[in-house]
Amino acid sequence: MRPPMTLAILLAAGAGRRMGEAKALLDLGGRSALQRCLEALAAGGCDEQLVVLGPSGDEVLRELPGPRPDVIVNPHPERGQTSSLKLALTRGTGRGELFVLHTVDHPLVAAADVRALLDAAARRPAGKPIVLPVVGGRRGHPALFEAGLAAEFTALGDDEPAHRVPRRDPARVLEVPLTNPWLVRDLDTPADLAAARAWLETGRGG
Repeated sequence: MRPPMTLAILLAAGAGRRMGEAKALLDLGGRSALQRCLEALAAGGCDEQLVVLGPSGDEVLRELPGPRPDVIVNPHPERGQTSSLKLALTRGTGRGELFVLHTVDHPLVAAADVRALLDAAARRPAGKPIVLPVVGGRRGHPALFEAGLAAEFTALGDDEPAHRVPRRDPARVLEVPLTNPWLVRDLDTPADLAAARAWLETGRGG
């Protein structure tokens, strides 16, 4: 079965106040968090990528090797992560049958994780427009949605969490069991960063 055409939306506009530096630029095994996310989304099978950065986006892009991705700048990321998602959905209208929502808070996503979710989406039964990874009973990122659900996200307030959409109706959700613990753990603090680097040193993170 042909995988659906998929637009990956990567949210990376946060200032990283708890971390003390922009999460997009965090060094993880010689690659930035942003670079790791983009590579995993592409290698996992996403057809296009759209990145939302904050006002200091130029600094982030200078540190990214290779061609610049398609970028939107959110001038007011303090309004909430959903404000970034709404900007991306407006730009991405019509660019895929599915959109993958990911955040730079989860930079240890692997291409295999993305591929497993896209494979599940290609085989999903009718009435399951949402595909979510589940690790140890917890839902995480990336999250996949049929393009028709974009209107539900754009109707949210900027400070409303995006998870309100999948929580509205459990019957709409297909859960995919995975094992990568970093799909359900954010990188928020220096302690999280140290744990992520230690995990990479074991060779489990690629």
